[in-house]
Amino acid sequence: DDAMWLWNGPGYPMLISGFMLIFNDFITPVRLLNALLLAASIVLFYRTALLNNRKKSAFLFTTLFAFYVLIWKSLPYLLTEILTIFLLCLLMYQFANFKNTLQKWLLAGLTIGFLCMVKFVFGYIILLILGISAVYYYFSRKDSARFIRNSFLIGFIFCTPWLTYTYALTGKILYWGASGGTTIYWMSNPTPHEYGEWMNFAFNSSLGVKGAEEGYIASHGAEIKRITQNFRRVERDDEFKRVALANIKKHPKKYLQNLWCNVGRYFFNYPFSYYPQQPSTLINVFLNGPILGMILVLLIPSFRRFKILPPHLQLGLVLFLIYSGVSILVSSYIRMFYVFIPILFLWFAYMFDKVKFQFSDNSNISKKQENSIG
Repeated sequence: DDAMWLWNGPGYPMLISGFMLIFNDFITPVRLLNALLLAASIVLFYRTALLNNRKKSAFLFTTLFAFYVLIWKSLPYLLTEILTIFLLCLLMYQFANFKNTLQKWLLAGLTIGFLCMVKFVFGYIILLILGISAVYYYFSRKDSARFIRNSFLIGFIFCTPWLTYTYALTGKILYWGASGGTTIYWMSNPTPHEYGEWMNFAFNSSLGVKGAEEGYIASHGAEIKRITQNFRRVERDDEFKRVALANIKKHPKKYLQNLWCNVGRYFFNYPFSYYPQQPSTLINVFLNGPILGMILVLLIPSFRRFKILPPHLQLGLVLFLIYSGVSILVSSYIRMFYVFIPILFLWFAYMFDKVKFQFSDNSNISKKQENSIG
């Protein structure tokens, strides 16, 4: 509405624009592209798992990943989740096969940079990883630490054209996008019977529930109208952030309640304001409940022996924890969680072998590694 749209990153449009031009905006080929990206992700997952696991356990967890049905829901839609899954699988494969050469740094850096352009949240994570890797490299001269530092530095360099563009429009450094204001506004929602999920300005985003639109209009209509009519561009984003911070200061307990609801939406897609109970929630609990349990059980032993984990799993765990923390603080849905399913399953497969749930005695894993965790 104001000739400046910085809501989404340019990564996914860059990928699909050629298909849309070739097929004259016919959407089916882009949907089929999602299927190809998911198939390639499964192949990359299997090849990565073979590097540190027995063949049978690698096959088992590849099958579990392939039949994780919640991911299938994204296949017909023009959403970034399938592409994100592919890029994360590619990144894990690159780090599992790392060599400190310029070519390998460039390839991994390109993957990281493109990932940031697809989902802005990784843009902020990349800066934090750069800081962590710089400190880690200062104390550790491991080849893997050097590879992480250089790859993420090159990934950030790939992002500079976009950051230069946003700086020219906004005058702000490291400004990835303008979606943060409304996101944190809804997370600060002080209305007692609303739970902090994101909503559009028309109050009809994915609702279809009787009385929901009226409820949002009653509790937020005047405020949204004031901001959208009186502020444009970056000023609008800033005003949403200002109101959100004021809400958090005035209603801290409600913000903590919204955070707790965000945890539920992240893992189980529940609860949502005005929504009745739905049987589909039980499917989410059935699938993600055991996964959440595995995460909680394996985190402590994994971080106690963090140094002996393969570099790609070290990076994957750090990425998952930072990403989850950021998502839960601002806005989270189950589709944001399941992009990390391949990294989590690679981690589970590795620990599965190390605690000696073995299918056979044939292994390319050293006895020293096995005993160190088992």
